[in-house]
Amino acid sequence: MTNAQLVLKNARYYANGTFLKGDIVVRDGKIAAILDGSDCGCQGPAAMRTIDAQNLLVLPGIIDSHVHVREPGRVDREDFFTGSRAAAAGGVTTFCEMPLADPPPNSVENLQRRIRLAEEKSLVDIAFYGAAGYANRFDLQTLVDAGVIGFKSFLHPAPVGREGEFAGLTVDDPGKLYMMLAAGAQTTGRYGFHCENAQLIAALEAELHQKGEEGYNFHYKSRPDVAEVESVSTVLRFAEATGAKVEIVHITVPEACQLVKEAKQRGLDVIAETCFHYLVYDDSAIDQFGPYAKCNPPLRSRADVEGLWQYIADGTISMVGSDHAPFIPEEKAIGVREGIWRAYSGMPGVELLLPMMLNQVAAGRLTMEKMVQLISENTAKNFGLYPRKGCISPGSDADFTIIDPNQSYTIRVADMKCKNPEINKMFDGVQVQGKPLYTIVRGRVIMENGLVDEGARGYGRFVPSNNKK
Repeated sequence: MTNAQLVLKNARYYANGTFLKGDIVVRDGKIAAILDGSDCGCQGPAAMRTIDAQNLLVLPGIIDSHVHVREPGRVDREDFFTGSRAAAAGGVTTFCEMPLADPPPNSVENLQRRIRLAEEKSLVDIAFYGAAGYANRFDLQTLVDAGVIGFKSFLHPAPVGREGEFAGLTVDDPGKLYMMLAAGAQTTGRYGFHCENAQLIAALEAELHQKGEEGYNFHYKSRPDVAEVESVSTVLRFAEATGAKVEIVHITVPEACQLVKEAKQRGLDVIAETCFHYLVYDDSAIDQFGPYAKCNPPLRSRADVEGLWQYIADGTISMVGSDHAPFIPEEKAIGVREGIWRAYSGMPGVELLLPMMLNQVAAGRLTMEKMVQLISENTAKNFGLYPRKGCISPGSDADFTIIDPNQSYTIRVADMKCKNPEINKMFDGVQVQGKPLYTIVRGRVIMENGLVDEGARGYGRFVPSNNKK
């Protein structure tokens, strides 16, 4: 028998909801075998490389459910090389790329263009969302057939100056939303929504401007809980009426989670995702950091943050992502000079997803097993990537994230690998426990002890969903 590509010796690895022990053998980018102590012998199988995982944990490769790279169109914000480099630095082996680009993947041609760009540059594997809007509602099955994991839509008009990025991504009134979901129900795709009531937000913004309330709290005052709750309610009711499968992305409000829970109990096919910052930070971070803590939906009250954890515990929220949303420094700094409402919304967080969630494990908010489900296993299952991704089992891709759960360190913006790390002021100096030490994609070590192998540029591959039916 030929030598193995890689052997992980003394691995304590996650499988089927628990942690087991054994030696993991990799050949040709796949998990070839998992040997327990009685099978592998004192030396173990011969291998091109052996990593001793003693006292570490071997996780299925982390899958970030929510990433914006921006290429093509705005490579000054991020590109597939720098975005995937950041992913690898944080232990992420596959990321699910959202459709904000110029042009977005609102057609098979545009999707294939993005796939080519990604495979030319990415260090890790990539799955893609398609862009779904009212305008392209009759072309959606072709994108499903091309391998997208689902669709993303915004319930507001394209922002001024960003019309190209949002082409085929918007349904800006209830009538168009209903018609798009009716068309979507005739496909095998799942339709994800950024749920905020744009009309309510616009009215509240106008009122705050009129009153002269231009402080940092303008952001969360103009986007209250009810804006999300009303929008989630509408999406769920229309999905129920049409039979469409839906996703609520980056959910933040417990009341909205309860609506999802009740809809699931009625038999609606709906999944919900949140992001790590909504589980950790509250709106006081906006008061402190202003535009550098600005994201949509906004950071919520401490009571909302605590309430979200209930829906993590009961499974209503099945995925946690980063909503990696990179911008250039000026697009944030303008919010300091001219008002937070001028700043763009989002932070680049793909390399923070795992460390921040590990810190919640260390704090006792969830178990390691539950964390793996939220940021790997469930994401793979929800999006038709399982069992190729999201599990450690013979025949699966040899994607591993090896961590030291006991190692503490301080996050430093200067060390981050995204293109514009300086806008991550909110995370600079944060102390965390639990550190990714290896990022391994299809048997290749892409990151080791903080050093990313930039020679792996172009190693990443498009991972199509197997949900096509």
